[in-house]
Amino acid sequence: MTQPTSPLPTLSLAFSIAFAVSATDALAQAVPLQTRIVATGLDRPLFATAPDGDSRLFIVEKGGTIRILDNGTVLPTPFLDLSGSVNAAGERGLLGLAFDPGFAQNRRFYVNYIDATTLNTVVATYQASAAQPNLADASSAQTVLSVAQPGFSNHKAGWIGFRPGEGSNLYIATGDGGSANDPQNRAQNLGDNLGKILRVDVSADRHPEDAARYGYAIPEGNLANGNPSINPEIYAYGLRNPYRASFDRETGDFYIADVGQSNREEINLGSAGANYGWRVFEGTQLNIPGDPQLGDHTPPIHEYAHDGGGGASITGGYVYRGSLIDGLEGTYFFADFVNDRVMSFRLTGSGITELTDRTGELLSATGIPGQIASFAEDGFGNLYLVSLGGQVGLIAAIPEPEIHAMLLLGLGIVGAWSRRAGGRDRRVSRIG
Repeated sequence: MTQPTSPLPTLSLAFSIAFAVSATDALAQAVPLQTRIVATGLDRPLFATAPDGDSRLFIVEKGGTIRILDNGTVLPTPFLDLSGSVNAAGERGLLGLAFDPGFAQNRRFYVNYIDATTLNTVVATYQASAAQPNLADASSAQTVLSVAQPGFSNHKAGWIGFRPGEGSNLYIATGDGGSANDPQNRAQNLGDNLGKILRVDVSADRHPEDAARYGYAIPEGNLANGNPSINPEIYAYGLRNPYRASFDRETGDFYIADVGQSNREEINLGSAGANYGWRVFEGTQLNIPGDPQLGDHTPPIHEYAHDGGGGASITGGYVYRGSLIDGLEGTYFFADFVNDRVMSFRLTGSGITELTDRTGELLSATGIPGQIASFAEDGFGNLYLVSLGGQVGLIAAIPEPEIHAMLLLGLGIVGAWSRRAGGRDRRVSRIG
């Protein structure tokens, strides 16, 4: 008696074809990433950035030097050496660098560091040398502002930057000054510039008579709006240690990552007058229940827990706007310094989507193993990882030939599975 033909071989072939198509689509939609090391042997790098459209990358080292990566080589002579003026103990150091939007014409840039003598935060401006563009003119130094710090060595923040479309306004992130749980409640004190985002207008030298001072004006839209009881520099407040912040170079959206105390790490969306809640809140959780409750708490757009959530100390990143990776336009990257994780998401009108763990792709024992002190954005919107261990790596897509090899390997596995399944099907058809 002839047995009826089993439909299983046909179903196996159909499944194989469908799997192959879906695998192709998945690889096209989610290009695998890698980290290409571009600089090694650096001394505790904390940050890197570049003027818009400039092919160089300027790398900030904690001890007080700024190095230039140019055409694949770290130049031997520092762009700027402030090592004699910087205290680098604990979380102190040379912490921030920002280029004036008009840098190509005025050669002006800004640094944020902890002064070796006073231990206060200093934001100063310099100009690059007209004759030697890879060197800063040390004689051009002028202090823009300083912020008094308590004696603790942590929570100094340090990021500075310009928002797209606001060419004259410099944003400055300050931590709460240190210790645990902000003992002086500085972040909620509107008469104190710690635990804040400050915003000042640096479009012109306000003290041309004093070579050591540059000064600033107060832009419209800051929190005080003429209220004498509020420091006029304050743009937003209620932050513990905003490490780090960035602007989306296309939309101007302001991302502020704030390091938590013991329970939560958070990312906030910056807006004028916002109160992010510290020390009363840590993320969306009450931190000091006995403190007066806040009627104006702005919750984070994303937070994650320490207990089982992979959290310990967030490092804020950037929204990807480069040209090297198709499909990641508008994706925000961030990391956790202590737990050595790299993550990404997209922010939409309805909230966070596509939360993705990138650790396996971007960190490796032979590349950048961890200690992500910062992300970096070059003059063209491409992203980098900066490790305190001394490396800088470009985030890039795996080249197409390698992707095709992965795809072929996957299809080979599917084909082998299909042949084995077909063999099993034929064995079934002979039973009886």
